[in-house]
Amino acid sequence: MSDTPNSPAVIAVLEEIAQWKNRADLEFGSSMAEVDKEEDAARRAIEEAQRQLLALATLRAELRDKHGQIAMEAERRERAALREGLSADRTVIETRAAMLEAAIAARDAELQRQLQDPEIAAAVEEYEKFVEVEAGLASLPASYRRAILDHHEKVRRRLEPVIAASNAGPPRLELEPVGVGVLFAMDPPDGTPEALVAVLPVPFSVCRDWADRKEDLAALFAYRVVAAVSRLLGAVGAGNAPIQYTELAGCLAVQVWLGDCELQGDLNERALEEIDALREEAEELSAAGIELYGLWVRAAMLADEEG
Repeated sequence: MSDTPNSPAVIAVLEEIAQWKNRADLEFGSSMAEVDKEEDAARRAIEEAQRQLLALATLRAELRDKHGQIAMEAERRERAALREGLSADRTVIETRAAMLEAAIAARDAELQRQLQDPEIAAAVEEYEKFVEVEAGLASLPASYRRAILDHHEKVRRRLEPVIAASNAGPPRLELEPVGVGVLFAMDPPDGTPEALVAVLPVPFSVCRDWADRKEDLAALFAYRVVAAVSRLLGAVGAGNAPIQYTELAGCLAVQVWLGDCELQGDLNERALEEIDALREEAEELSAAGIELYGLWVRAAMLADEEG
């Protein structure tokens, strides 16, 4: 219509405007389609991200649960390791107790064999008679007294190996030294302790059957550690604390109630000091090649697994 000759100019302008609007509408439609496409893609990405977030949240929960199980498993393994260690140490003590007993029996048998020698037996009899009359020697003449003393000295030198064997400590076992541990724990682990437990790697029968069983290395070990615990309690102001002897994993456990005591000093450090002192003075442990150590552990690690 705009091609009609002599048509008003405004018509051409209006047509151009209409064409511009059509192009704008087409461009808008194309752009909106592109936006819709991008929006759909973004929505799908959001949905995928939400699925990923949900999956990550599930994974995080599973990891936390697994980590909790790992912590529980670590405690179970630690508890089992402590019990296995106690059992192994108890076996070491019982095995070396038998070996030390055999060595002592062999030494005593050799001593008895020597005492049955006629010359040794006569010398022993003469030595014993001298002990009986020694107090009256002062009343004898000096020359006679000197002769008796000189003869007695010869007899003593003759019996010196026998006397030394009779008075000697336990024979040393030629074995590789091995360490065994006494386990200590206090509850609560932080703050003021209300209870102390010491677990000894010796069978509970040492306490239960003390009147009937022989005094072997395990019994001597228990006596010394119990004495060390008593010294420890006295040193920290808990000398009157009640003590109970119980069984833990087949071993002897010393339980002490500290709730009514006002402790003085470091219980942890003092316990290890007592063990160090015991290690130095226990000649029977040294003879058996046993080195004693103290180890502090968490009280929970000494509880039954169900607890």
